[in-house]
Amino acid sequence: MKLINIPFIVITISTLLGILVGHHLTIAPEIVVLSFSISICILGVSWKRSKKMFSKGHSFIITMVIVFIIFGIALVKIHNPKNYSNHYSNHVNLKEQPDEIGIQFYIKERLKPSSYYNKYIVSAKFLEGKAVHGKILLQVAKDSTQNVLNIGNTYTTFTALKPIPRALNPYQFDYSKYLQTQYISHKIIVLPNQLIDNHKIEYSLGYVADQIRKTCTSKLFKYNFTSTQLSIINALLLGQRQDISQDVFDHYRDAGAIHILAVSGLHVGIILLLLNLILKPLRRYYKNGKIIKLILTILSLWCFAIIAGLSPSVLRAVTMFSFLAIGINIRSKTSIYNSLFISLFILICFNPLLLFSVGFQLSYLAVFAIVWIQPLVSKIYKPRFYLSKKLWEIFTVTIAAQLGLLPLTLLYFHQFPLLFFISNLIILPFLGGILGFGILVILLAYLNILPGSIAALFGGCIDIMNIIIEWIANQKSFVIKNIPFSIGMCIISYMTIILLVMTFKKYDRRKLYGLGVSILILCSVMVYEKYITSNLQELIVFHNQRNTALGILENQQFRIYSKDSITIKTQHFLFGNYLIKNRATLDTVMQLKNIYQYKKQTIMVIDSTSIYRIKSFHPDIIILSGSPKIHLDRVIDSLHPKQIVADASNYKSYIDQWEISCQKQNIPFHRTDKKGAFILK
Repeated sequence: MKLINIPFIVITISTLLGILVGHHLTIAPEIVVLSFSISICILGVSWKRSKKMFSKGHSFIITMVIVFIIFGIALVKIHNPKNYSNHYSNHVNLKEQPDEIGIQFYIKERLKPSSYYNKYIVSAKFLEGKAVHGKILLQVAKDSTQNVLNIGNTYTTFTALKPIPRALNPYQFDYSKYLQTQYISHKIIVLPNQLIDNHKIEYSLGYVADQIRKTCTSKLFKYNFTSTQLSIINALLLGQRQDISQDVFDHYRDAGAIHILAVSGLHVGIILLLLNLILKPLRRYYKNGKIIKLILTILSLWCFAIIAGLSPSVLRAVTMFSFLAIGINIRSKTSIYNSLFISLFILICFNPLLLFSVGFQLSYLAVFAIVWIQPLVSKIYKPRFYLSKKLWEIFTVTIAAQLGLLPLTLLYFHQFPLLFFISNLIILPFLGGILGFGILVILLAYLNILPGSIAALFGGCIDIMNIIIEWIANQKSFVIKNIPFSIGMCIISYMTIILLVMTFKKYDRRKLYGLGVSILILCSVMVYEKYITSNLQELIVFHNQRNTALGILENQQFRIYSKDSITIKTQHFLFGNYLIKNRATLDTVMQLKNIYQYKKQTIMVIDSTSIYRIKSFHPDIIILSGSPKIHLDRVIDSLHPKQIVADASNYKSYIDQWEISCQKQNIPFHRTDKKGAFILK
């Protein structure tokens, strides 16, 4: 039996650590490359002195870990396009750029649209006549007459290049940070009539994939599929979730079946199992059947990847399962672990920032958990009949995957659907058939020979799946939401799970003691974090466009004072994560007042009425709201405040003038559009 390649696993983990460090480390790439070269020389000397790897010579092991940590840092710096002279950011002074500059680009990827914009990732070609490269976020204002921009099409526009704003409220999802992991730091916002079509095509694999996907969609559109059915087909088989409605997406999420909508490890794994079943006779009737089967399997997986649009999640899954296919075909159980780490290492070498992709993390953790935990869980019960065996197998795979993903899903999504096993038990046995049926439908539609009855049958299957998912999702009492879970709790939870599985796999008293200690540490962290949040008191002036929203947190009760009414959606956007993080509940939403007393400090809100003259009244903090027409120097001379705050309800030109006045008067000035929400503890 082939042994697990421990040195390579250590190399991969060391590289991952280096990527984590390199992403947050500001250092010139030349220094990193030089350090890596010196480390390689030291590693060579250490190798000569070490007779056997990992058995003698601890200096070699330590040196190797350091070398590959530096290698991980070097990967981040080498792949960062900003470190190259032809990146667009090195050809224009982004702080002093004119209002409009000429940019030529081609469409690289279509993103899910927002309420007001269609969004794309584009690749810059020319900036002010200079040849450049680099990815930019394109936001095109929605227009009823506007068509979707095609991948590969080249356009020219004259507009301002703007940095993507960071999250300005506490614990809010930081879209700019997310885009930075894709090497995107700037955006352009245009109207449809500002785009000049160059009538040129930038040919690439992405373009070919998009053409295949468009052809398939147009062929399917001729049949009587509803918009919901088409959106699910696009998600299941073509790797595109942009057109799924928010209600359908929420149903799958609350039912614990969101993984069904993303073409990733689950779909590729099912297709791998189907291919192994279909191609199994090759091993019996051909001399080199084993090799032929492996080649056909890998080719089929990559053909599916092309049909599915070559999205990052598909590439990730197909690469991983290509190595797993090799492991399965050589009949080595432990080689599956090697396959996982080899595919992981190769992918991060090509794109190190994949490590920060949630989908990337979930994919590998799910597969690792299934491979490691499922065989142990399956031994608990031995069914006698074929059907019960299959159901038990699906159940154990689901439990293993959920156990491996639980801490990470709680950290990112703060909710847990208790009925996840029901949706998986109902859907997963038929998902392989649905995928196979769907591929057949697409192929027949592509060849214009799809019978209407077959199309109607497949559409009915999609409807039944949606109905089941919706029914499960509507059992709201079984969806636990707003679960506070920190990064520390996540790390300790994984330590506990690892020790639990190791103890269950091979009992040892020391492992049991370690498990007990980890559980104790986890409980201590939970108690400590609850104690900290229960004693937290603070006042927050949120960054809320065209509105002033002030919140006060006391005894884990959050009161909001707002100038205008706040919708549920806006509440979730502004302070949803804040409430979860601080284990707080929303008490009341009340009308904004002009005077507040908080912790011996007096706060005054000067709104559009511009009323501020109160006899013998000297507030500590002034909040400017609704662009009041005031002379701020006179206000300061009259009220003598210690701090002035301007939120997003004011005109930017007013805020700029107020900032200059405060600098002259030496008064601290906080503007939420640059510094984020104002927090008073």
